[in-house]
Amino acid sequence: MAAQAMTYDSLVTDVITYSERNDASFLDQIPRLIMLAEQEIASQVKTLWELSPVNTTLIAGTQGATLVKPARWRKTVSMSINGAPVLHRSQDYVAMYQGETPEGQPIYYADYDYNHWSFAPIPDLAYTVQATYYSRIQPLDAENQENLITREAPQALLFGTLLQAQGFLKSLDKIGVWKQYYDTSMAALKGENASRGIDRNTSIQEP
Repeated sequence: MAAQAMTYDSLVTDVITYSERNDASFLDQIPRLIMLAEQEIASQVKTLWELSPVNTTLIAGTQGATLVKPARWRKTVSMSINGAPVLHRSQDYVAMYQGETPEGQPIYYADYDYNHWSFAPIPDLAYTVQATYYSRIQPLDAENQENLITREAPQALLFGTLLQAQGFLKSLDKIGVWKQYYDTSMAALKGENASRGIDRNTSIQEP
């Protein structure tokens, strides 16, 4: 018999089976419950974010002083222009530097807001920026049947979705049951994750 793997469709089926509910209002809610469980798992285990590189362009002038972050961005790891590091500073620092220095190749960046970076000095030319960042993985849906969480944490995703479902179903008596299963699976996942970051001589810092 072939090994079984979790997919979006199989997860939906399992949630229906375990919950013993198949009414339309519950079926319509399942995608949202899965999304909430995915978000919760990824927020606790950062290695379930994807490390992604991107090359993009800053245009010259004040419009080039801000740049839209990539979709599903969560945390910037590094930034460079023409191989030179662009250093992370606070938005207040970058804004002050923009106002006090002439236009040139940016040497600082900040999180202007959740969706934008800002740069200083204001670019005097078009510059290619190389950014490496952590992003949330592609969420599950009918078109995207598998992702890193279905492969690495299927139990946590199932139990997490069922835990989310109890609030919607107002099954308060079952919250404790699914929370125990979820907490146990997450503890195992976190232990495995911690062991990946340690060898005989070094340990890595979680992002």
